[in-house]
Amino acid sequence: MLRFALPPSLPAASLVAQTRALRAGLQAVLAVDVDVVVSRDYDALRQALLTGAVDGALAPPWVCAAVSAHLRVPLRTVRRGHANVASALVVRADSGHALVPRTLRAAWVDPVSVCGHLLPKAWLRGRRVVIERFFVDEAFYGSYREALAAVVAGEADIAGVHVLPGGGALDEALETHLPGAKGQLRAVAVTDAVPGDGVAVGDDGGPLLAALRSLSPSLLASIFRAEGFEEAPPGAWDALAAVTSPEL
Repeated sequence: MLRFALPPSLPAASLVAQTRALRAGLQAVLAVDVDVVVSRDYDALRQALLTGAVDGALAPPWVCAAVSAHLRVPLRTVRRGHANVASALVVRADSGHALVPRTLRAAWVDPVSVCGHLLPKAWLRGRRVVIERFFVDEAFYGSYREALAAVVAGEADIAGVHVLPGGGALDEALETHLPGAKGQLRAVAVTDAVPGDGVAVGDDGGPLLAALRSLSPSLLASIFRAEGFEEAPPGAWDALAAVTSPEL
């Protein structure tokens, strides 16, 4: 059996149906049993790849950076012609909140989510913000959906979500994770862009890579939020260490 892992940050609304569709699509090409699993968090995904518990995974940027010294990360996702992503810091549309120190409650995705935590903090540090004195509260919600929902519900004041370089496709990202959110949230800042998601595989991952590249456009769009894959250049995710330091 071949095991392929997905990150917990994917949209949850139709995840069961999507994992079944991905399993069927991969089995049709590979002619072997395939199990598609969703990791409980980003570090669990990293460990599953490094220990061989899974044969491959759609890996968020931090995971790509963390495993690239030990495993191949030969593909990266392409979304609207971009292989890089940025983070938009969002607040409620009707909120008077700006980026004022000691006033904000942050809803983050995961400690090592690049767009949902690390990039927003790197952006703030670049403006000489002392993070420890900036937020009155920080909490991790495990997914973009839950972090964004916390802001919409007034449980938090600010969150980060992936966007295209320059801030494009914000509404699409919001609606993907939390339908109805685009009218309830607005961006107050957009970070610089960094390398986006990749596909990590073990030594015998050639057939899996070929199968992923043969998936239908509808599966690529619904599960990978991508139009396709491109070959990742050597060291594609190395720059993340500098951008997200000291967390990474």
